[in-house]
Amino acid sequence: MAKSKVVTLWVIWLIAFPSLVTYSYLEFKPNFSEYWLDLLAFAIVISAVAVFPIKVGNITVFFSNGISLAAFLYFGLFVELILTQISLVVLFVKLNLKKDDSYRIPTNSTMFLLTSVISAGLYYALGGTHGALAINSMEEIIPLAGYIIGVILVNQVCLSVIQWFVHGEELFAYPKSLLIDSGVTFLAFPLGLVLYLMYLQIEAIAVFFVGIPFILLSIVFSYYHNTQRINKYLHTTSEIGHELSKSLNVKSVLNTFLDEVKRLIPASNIYVFDISNENRMMKLIRHMDDQGNQVKKKLKLHQGEGFAGIVYEREESIMLMGKKDINELMPHELPGGTNSVMGVPIQRNNKVVGILTVASYEINAYEKYHLMLLEILANFLSVAIENARHYESAKTKSQRDQLTNLYNYRYFIAYIDEYAKDLEAKGIDESLSVIILDLDSFKAINDQYGHESGNEVLVELSNRLVRLFGHYGVIARYGGEEFTVLIKGMSHDDVVQVAEEIRYAIASEPFILYKAIDGDVEVQEIKVTASIGVATYPEQCETPQELIRNADRSMYVGAKRNGKNKVASLT
Repeated sequence: MAKSKVVTLWVIWLIAFPSLVTYSYLEFKPNFSEYWLDLLAFAIVISAVAVFPIKVGNITVFFSNGISLAAFLYFGLFVELILTQISLVVLFVKLNLKKDDSYRIPTNSTMFLLTSVISAGLYYALGGTHGALAINSMEEIIPLAGYIIGVILVNQVCLSVIQWFVHGEELFAYPKSLLIDSGVTFLAFPLGLVLYLMYLQIEAIAVFFVGIPFILLSIVFSYYHNTQRINKYLHTTSEIGHELSKSLNVKSVLNTFLDEVKRLIPASNIYVFDISNENRMMKLIRHMDDQGNQVKKKLKLHQGEGFAGIVYEREESIMLMGKKDINELMPHELPGGTNSVMGVPIQRNNKVVGILTVASYEINAYEKYHLMLLEILANFLSVAIENARHYESAKTKSQRDQLTNLYNYRYFIAYIDEYAKDLEAKGIDESLSVIILDLDSFKAINDQYGHESGNEVLVELSNRLVRLFGHYGVIARYGGEEFTVLIKGMSHDDVVQVAEEIRYAIASEPFILYKAIDGDVEVQEIKVTASIGVATYPEQCETPQELIRNADRSMYVGAKRNGKNKVASLT
C-alpha cells in the first residue's frame, strides 16, 4: 500500500484514539473499585476468543462482540472501549503482523473505536442506561436493539470504507467477507445477552461459564474455516497441476510454475535447482524475486552447501522460521533479510532431481500446510517437466534429421503449407523462395572414402549452411545429399544471389575428413561442389506449394545438366 495512505491512517488514529478514550472516561466517570476481578475475567475471556480468529478475504472475524455487549450493558462505554482494544492487541500478536500489514493496527483500532462510540451514542439517544437491567420492557429493549443495529451497520460501513481505501475495491460492494462478518456478529449477540443476564445473577463466575462456550465456538469456527481454506488451497493446487500439464516445453512449464507458486504461497524469492546426479552438483535454473521478475543468476551448489544443499543432502523437506536458524547455515544462497524459508526435494523415480525453495523476508511467514502445498507442487513440477521433455524429444525426432539436426523433409513441407495458408487467411502478399541444392558426385565420395566420411561431409555442410545462411530462413535436409532453404520477403534476383553465395561457400573451402588407421588419425581434404535450383512465388509458381517442385526442376535441368556447380532458375 502507498506510504501516503499508511501515514493518513496513523494520523487519523492518533487524533481519534486519545480523544475518544479520554472523552468516554471523563464523560461517564466509571468506578472500578469493586469490580477489578470481574473486569479481569472479561479481559481474559475476550482475549481467549481473539486467539481463534477467522480470516475471510481481507478481513479477520472473531466472536468478541457478545462479550463486549455484556460489558457495555453493565459497565458502560469506557470499559467496552478498553476491552475491544485489548482483544485487538491479542489478535495482532496471534496474527504476527508482517511489516506490510502494520497499517491494520490503526485501521482496526479506529474502526473499533468508531463502532463503539457511534453505537453507544445511539443507545444513549434511545434512553439506554447501564447496570442491572431486566431487559423485559420496551424502554430497555429499544435502546438495546438500537445498539446492536448500530454496531452491525457502523462496522459494515467502516469495513467497506477500509476495503475501498486500502484494497481499492468498489465502495459498498458488500462482498462475501462482509456477509460472514455480519453473520458472526448476529450469532455473538444472543450469547452476549445470556452472559450479561448470568453475570447479574452469579457475577464474575458467569463470565467463565458463558465464556467457555464463546471460546469453544471460536475454536470450532476457526478450525472449520482453516480446513475450508486448506481445501481451497488444495483445489487451487490441483488446478495448477492441470495448468502445468498443458505446457509442452520445459521453459513454459517453469515459467508457469513460478507464477503460480508466487500466487499461492507468500514468497519474496523462489528458487528452482536442477541436480546432476553424476557429480552431485546443483545448478540454479530459475529465480524469481520479490517483484515477480525472473532473475538470471549463475549459481552452483554442492550437496550439503547452503540451504538448498542441505535439503538435497537430507532428501527431505525443511522449514526454518527464524533468522538465527537461517544464519547458522552460512554461507547460504538466500538474500539478506530472509526470515522464513521452505525447501522441498523434487523427485523422479525415487531420485532427487531438483530442489524447490521459497523464502520470505517476513518472520513466521509459513505454516505446516504451506510446506504440504509446496511438496505437492514439487511433485506436479517433476511430472510436468518429464512430460515436457518427452514431448520435446518426440517432437525433435519427428521434425529433425538425426544426422545433421536440421529440419527434415516432412517438417519443411508442412511448414511451407501452413505458412502459405496463414498468408492467405490474413490476405498478405509476400514473396516466398526455395533454394534446393544437391551435392555433385556424392556417390563417388561414398565409394572412395566410405559412408562415414560421406556423413562427415553432410554434417559439415549442414553446420556451414546454418552458420553462414541460417539468418535467411528455414534450412532443412530434404533427403540424401539434398538440402533446402526457405527465404521470405526477398526478391527473386536477391535470392539467386544468396544461392550463388551458398554455392561459393561450398566450393571455395575444402571439406576435412578424418580417418583412423592403426590408431592414427589421417586428415584429408576434399573438394565438394553443389548444383543449386531456385524458385520464387509468385514469379515462377502459381502457389507456394509448387516451390519445391520448380526449384528441384531448375536444379536438375539448369544446373546438373549444364556442368554442375551452378545456380539455375526457371525463366
